[in-house]
Formats: sequence, C-alpha cells, structure tokens
Amino acid sequence: MTRVVLSTLEFDPQAPVEVYALPESDFRSAGRRVNRVATLDGGAVFNDFGFTHADRTFTLIFQPTSEAHAASVKRLVELYPKITVSMPEGLFRVAPESYQQGSEDIRLTLLVDAKLSA
Repeated sequence: MTRVVLSTLEFDPQAPVEVYALPESDFRSAGRRVNRVATLDGGAVFNDFGFTHADRTFTLIFQPTSEAHAASVKRLVELYPKITVSMPEGLFRVAPESYQQGSEDIRLTLLVDAKLSA
C-alpha cells in the first residue's frame, strides 16, 4: 500500500490526514494535449501541445481506520476547493472532484492542478 498525505494550502489544525492507498488506486495515468481534426482528403491533422500534469486525474481508494478518519477526509473535500496530495511520486495541488464512501472503502477522484515538487 502507498502512503498518501492529504493537506490544505493554508493552515488547518485538523490537517494533514494520512491514508494508505489500496492497489486499485490510480496515480499513473498520463496523457498528452493532442487533438485530431479530419481533413477533406480523408486524412487527419494532429495538434500536439505536449504533456502537462494538469491533464492527470488521480483515483485514490483507501479504507478508513475509523469513522473520524473518514470524516476528516470528507471535511477536506467539502471545505477546500484545492488541497495538496503528497505521495512517493511527489507533491501535487489537486481539486477534489468527488468523494464516494462505500461499505468498506472510500474513493476520491482528484483533478491535478500542478505538480509542486519532485
């Protein structure tokens, strides 16, 4: 399991919150800013503007250790439009898109804004 720390951009006495990501979590997806336009001759023109971390989406799946632990994560999602996510790959500023609590685990969808450090 991967250790992930969720925190705020400004001081919050109830942050940071540490979770352990389950193997089903996805932090590796990446893509390029590319699009394809069909041409009249049956071909295509491609516009490639390269890679940026801002096109990435993280799916964090973890099992809360208690109801208070789950409530701490939910609080971050409800109160802050941007939070930080620290993991072995680096520190990222993200926008929490969704919080889904199942019977045994929690799934967070996080839209990456920027990579802040390596």
